[in-house]
Amino acid sequence: MSFLKSEWLVHSLIVLCCVLMLPSALFGQEYPAKRDNASGLQHAADIPVRGTEAERSEAQEAEAREKALKSLAVHEPYTVLPLPVFHYDRNESYWAGAVLPILESNSKGDLQHIYAPFYSHNRYIEETFGLYYFGYPSDTTQYSVTADYSTKVQRDIDLIYKNVAAGEGGRYILAGRVNWFKNPFRRVFGIGNQTSENDETSYTSGETLVELTAGININQDVLLMWTEHFHDIRLDTGIVNSLPQAQVQFNQLPGMEGATIVGHKLTARYDTRDKQLLSTRGTYVNLSVELNQNLQHSGASPWVRTTLDARHLLPHYDDQLVFVARFLLDTVNGHTRGIPFYERPTLGGETTLRGFGQSRFIDDSALLLNFEERIPIRQVKAFDYLLDLEVAPFLDIGRVSSGFGIRDIQDFQVNPGIGLRVLARPHVVGRLDVAYGRDGENFFVGLDYPF
Repeated sequence: MSFLKSEWLVHSLIVLCCVLMLPSALFGQEYPAKRDNASGLQHAADIPVRGTEAERSEAQEAEAREKALKSLAVHEPYTVLPLPVFHYDRNESYWAGAVLPILESNSKGDLQHIYAPFYSHNRYIEETFGLYYFGYPSDTTQYSVTADYSTKVQRDIDLIYKNVAAGEGGRYILAGRVNWFKNPFRRVFGIGNQTSENDETSYTSGETLVELTAGININQDVLLMWTEHFHDIRLDTGIVNSLPQAQVQFNQLPGMEGATIVGHKLTARYDTRDKQLLSTRGTYVNLSVELNQNLQHSGASPWVRTTLDARHLLPHYDDQLVFVARFLLDTVNGHTRGIPFYERPTLGGETTLRGFGQSRFIDDSALLLNFEERIPIRQVKAFDYLLDLEVAPFLDIGRVSSGFGIRDIQDFQVNPGIGLRVLARPHVVGRLDVAYGRDGENFFVGLDYPF
């Protein structure tokens, strides 16, 4: 499928999705592996949004949504909105199908529940049927249930609860997650920055993940969180028959026998961004320190993982353009020889090195720099809804390594590229990013900013 057709599909999808601000999880198949990207951060709404867009813009959007809703199938208190589904990932190829969100409002007209049965087709796992449910009992509390089943291999059950303003004065954060899934699209190329595309292998990962988080909002800009997690991983044969099997090609790689991980993580966050999702200014710094142990090893196997993710948004040219810089450092220390490969820092994918597929590079440390200029080009009206079009030339620079010597900070992977974004303020971003790396060109279609 051509880039132009992909662009048209995602544009159509975003136009429809923006009408009711549907959650991005409805579109494409999101396999919530513990660390598919080095930072583990996907702009999750894990702290209260501290600002709003300009009142004039919000009034226009509210009026547009009201007009658009009149054209939909509405039977109080339900609204039905059929939508196409399109998603692309370098590892998974294309997904196409349909979803039928059913939105339920209370007597005040506030959205309380979303029920979304869906169907999609993928060349590898064929047909997938599933149901998403999202509950919004308050502005600061949400919960969701995801269940889907594919005719080949893929399975997913995901339960999530989150309250970012619990207790008196909304000072505390409580969250929990239980997730069981089988992902047949995993890849591994070996360890190190110089691994070749010819070393690509495939495997299926069956995982159980349990996470419990408690935190405190120290003030408007600073929070602390503590997370306990359990992560069980079992590897099986990959579904992509054109690739060698990872268990054969890398049978000596730590983690091929599976793992049972228990971990304890402390996170400190400083965040002055004006908005969490469609930010235009401010600074975000997230520092986490995590102690993990593989219970399948009888000997000592603990290791410490430290991740620093810092971002700064700088508006300029009369605040019409936004320059974004990001620095990411992710490293493990301790008994590193026995750390399963999927528990080590990785680079590659739509949020790190966009010229490569997910988890393309793996090692004991990952260093990443992202630079992006977000340039608005025009505003259009579709379905009576205002959409902002944006282009974003970018440069991703990074590498994985076994240490931080002189030799380890040379030979960076350099991925130039350009993105096309469709913004429906204040919550939704549709994205097509095209990048070039050592393995050739690559592109990602999805929702939300990459960082």
